[in-house]
Amino acid sequence: MNLDIEENIIINPNTSGYVDRKMAKWQGLILSEHTETVNDKKKNNRKVNIEKEKQSVDVIYSLIDFSYSQKVMVSIQVDCLFNGSYQDDIIGVVFGYLDNNIYIQTIDSGLVVCELELIRNIENHKQKKWFKV
Repeated sequence: MNLDIEENIIINPNTSGYVDRKMAKWQGLILSEHTETVNDKKKNNRKVNIEKEKQSVDVIYSLIDFSYSQKVMVSIQVDCLFNGSYQDDIIGVVFGYLDNNIYIQTIDSGLVVCELELIRNIENHKQKKWFKV
């Protein structure tokens, strides 16, 4: 019988010329993550949300009802200043409302509860097409 015997070749990186840079590669990784974090913070600090016009209660109620019945995405600006500027708009579909609260199903943070008195502006949200981004 003639059996082919496979020979297992073990390659050792240390004997084949590989030089491990040890801490240098980890410091490079940490530096790149730190740079990414700093750039993200700078980007967020430059972003300013403009003040939208305050809408009447009737307009707000009609758009909330439209979003609830037709499952249309809306963009809501809350009438609160944080550090002198407005927060990002709440973007989502009105999931329901009870008493003075509305429940908005968002893509990012799940279910958000918002008081009706805190709504400054609400408008239909036009979602960007994936091929136009």
